[in-house]
Amino acid sequence: MAYKSLYRTYRPQTFKDVAGQEAIITTLKHAIDEKKIAHAYLFCGPRGTGKTTVAKLLAKAVNCTGDPKPCGECENCKQIENGTHPDVIEIDAASNNGVEEVRSLIDKVKYAPTQGQYKVYIIDEVHMMSPGAFNALLKTLEEPPAHVIFILATTEPHKILPTIISRCQRFDFTRLTDQEMVQRMQYVLKEEGKTYDDGSLELIARLANGGMRDALSILEQCLAYNDDHLSINDIHTIYGIVSMDDKTNLLKVLLSKNMSESLKILDKMDKSGIDIKRLTFDLIDILKDIVVYRNTKDDSIMSVMTQKDLENIVPYISSDECFNFIDILMDASEKYIRATDPHIYFELALLRLCNQEHAASQKIEYTPIKEEPVKPVEVKKVEVKEEPIEEITEEPVFEPIEEITEEPVFEPIEEEIVEPAIEKKAEQPVPQFNYEKKEEPETYASDDNIEVDQSDILNILVQADRKILNEVQEKWPVIRRYMANMNTAKAASMLSQGHPVAACRDGLIIEFELMPDVNAANYYKNYKQLSSLIKDVLGHEYKFIGMQHDAWLEMRQHYIQLARSKQLPQARPITLKHIDGYDLKRVDLNDAQKYALDMFGEDIVEFKED
Repeated sequence: MAYKSLYRTYRPQTFKDVAGQEAIITTLKHAIDEKKIAHAYLFCGPRGTGKTTVAKLLAKAVNCTGDPKPCGECENCKQIENGTHPDVIEIDAASNNGVEEVRSLIDKVKYAPTQGQYKVYIIDEVHMMSPGAFNALLKTLEEPPAHVIFILATTEPHKILPTIISRCQRFDFTRLTDQEMVQRMQYVLKEEGKTYDDGSLELIARLANGGMRDALSILEQCLAYNDDHLSINDIHTIYGIVSMDDKTNLLKVLLSKNMSESLKILDKMDKSGIDIKRLTFDLIDILKDIVVYRNTKDDSIMSVMTQKDLENIVPYISSDECFNFIDILMDASEKYIRATDPHIYFELALLRLCNQEHAASQKIEYTPIKEEPVKPVEVKKVEVKEEPIEEITEEPVFEPIEEITEEPVFEPIEEEIVEPAIEKKAEQPVPQFNYEKKEEPETYASDDNIEVDQSDILNILVQADRKILNEVQEKWPVIRRYMANMNTAKAASMLSQGHPVAACRDGLIIEFELMPDVNAANYYKNYKQLSSLIKDVLGHEYKFIGMQHDAWLEMRQHYIQLARSKQLPQARPITLKHIDGYDLKRVDLNDAQKYALDMFGEDIVEFKED
């Protein structure tokens, strides 16, 4: 018999065997017991959290002839588990994502099940289907035959059409806790007859990041390295993990501002094959634990450190230093995405950390020999003449606006702005925003408010997704960091005055207190630069609309009234009438440049800076 991976061998056969997801399991069991089976389900969540497993269990339960359901013993249960049941069809949407494949599926749906009570279609990675395929599936998904159940599984629900989501019962699978994964791995090791070190399973759980399948895959790889016993050292060796002692030792060296020794330690780690990305986030976790412990004195809520580890490092570092270190390490981690060699950015991060100003009473001397906890350096040894490096150690905090003048209700009504305060800023030498060093964002100097079509706002609200908004709001403060960049300072200053209040897959509504800020955000000459910055920060291109606070409250109330009366418009692709009427490629061009483009075309003409 061919070898089966651990995650396949120990795939749960009943609902009680599923690790985590208690709310989902309970809901499905009650629905089965009360015979209230929905015609379509949508399972969403990160990889390895049990979506396909629960889908198969649901298919078993609705076709099971035993008790309890699923029993795992009847012929239907056995065939579904083996993948040979004629009425349970698993489809990979990544390779069957066209209209023709969906039409073929629809033609087969009308036939009654041959063996079980229900025909169950499990469509995995459903977000990979094309828009045409989704539209072809709509009608069948809404009103399928009584004997058909659709189970759609995806890791990216935001890519699925809202019309599809609205026709399904949605279940969001969450990442498993470390404890849930440890318990499951303990069961697997017991069944396999293997021993393990204390703390080894917890380490694997952290590496898996909430995915049970990933945890079992890591466990399987470690057992292949040493079949007799699972040890922490083996995990460190296989996955390039630095021990806790080595990581705290590195932090001490950085605190001592010993640049030479820091680079030597990094070189030694690099030769041992460590994972730079994982080391970066491990250091961030350690620093987070230190901050929590310094403020709570409770080691029971630590995520990665023990009491012994804390005693080894806490006396030498303050909370403020931890936050400074975290900022620098997070900045380095963001650059890893575009880097071919993350080692360079991590090395630069270490150099920045060595140049940080530390409290004199907490500086320590580093000695590579393991001895008693290192002693603080005396204050008199510090040379004060060294000028501090200009660096943002703390995110700028925006003071609340002291005075809010009443602005017009959000309607296409022309009103005068009492005080065009933005125009005064034009005198200040503001650096250019655009990465290509084109014209910087302009203030909107007209007395007329920019008209925004209310149907465009409603279109975003109709498609609004709370999870997308939460993600946007979580990343939005990062915009303030761009104020330290000369090229992005003005655009970042504009956007930082606003706050995202609604978001969908491609649309975003930003609320501002003052109407001049709204006009500046909606000004077509600023759109390209602001949109570029939003894309850099959020990692996705959004079409955005700025709204004044009072106008947003009225629009939200209007939307609620339409929703209650079932008069909401149909969702359509996100468009902006106040922007789409302009050729944004030509906005920043002068008359001579526009004339050259008209004469010779974009394929021939190229503009270069002196």
